[in-house]
Amino acid sequence: MNIAKIEDLSVIESIFAPYKKTYFPHIRQDYLKRNIASGNVVLEDGVVIVFGVYKRKQKIGTVEAQRGDAHIGQIVTASQGSGNASKILLKFFNEMNCDVWLTVRAENPRARAFYEKNGMKNVSDISWSEGKIPGVVYKFEKAKQ
Repeated sequence: MNIAKIEDLSVIESIFAPYKKTYFPHIRQDYLKRNIASGNVVLEDGVVIVFGVYKRKQKIGTVEAQRGDAHIGQIVTASQGSGNASKILLKFFNEMNCDVWLTVRAENPRARAFYEKNGMKNVSDISWSEGKIPGVVYKFEKAKQ
């Protein structure tokens, strides 16, 4: 997995740019810089994954992630339909070697189909803005040893 460096910031911003207004209006340069500095941004084959690892148990909707589980904040690709996002996401799952969580707006069927196609399971509902924005919690379970 190729972890982004600060020199990659302009490339990362350019990959987010087409989706900024619709899906990522909250993503700011300081957020990206902070996550790059922490080693929490993957940049590979035109795909960006911003992620973190839970430091303690975390309630997400009606379910609970465990300490050490990963969460994806954002995943975005420069070329939808190329297969790169699936390839990099599956590589991410394999290399993280833990359960991986994410949330997505309920009215984003393309993203939801992508997550399900790549082995994630819908495990809970969630909402934002005092219940005005419904969402879904997805989980990828690591293989049991």
